[in-house]
Amino acid sequence: MGENLRGKRGDPNYRLISGYVPKDLALLFKTICAATETDQSKALEEMISKWAREKQSVLDGMKQEKEKTA
Repeated sequence: MGENLRGKRGDPNYRLISGYVPKDLALLFKTICAATETDQSKALEEMISKWAREKQSVLDGMKQEKEKTA
């Protein structure tokens, strides 16, 4: 009865994000995912997580600056 038949789309712990990338990059991404049998959502999640960890220092710096002026 409470079974989620819509996968991540129906899971309240997931959100859809989207953006535009150059056509060649999109085709390369899809081709590599298919060739490696990698789920595109999983690949995007891994890449976004890595990028966010690398950029976290920007948010930390903004927070520190705000605390200095408070």
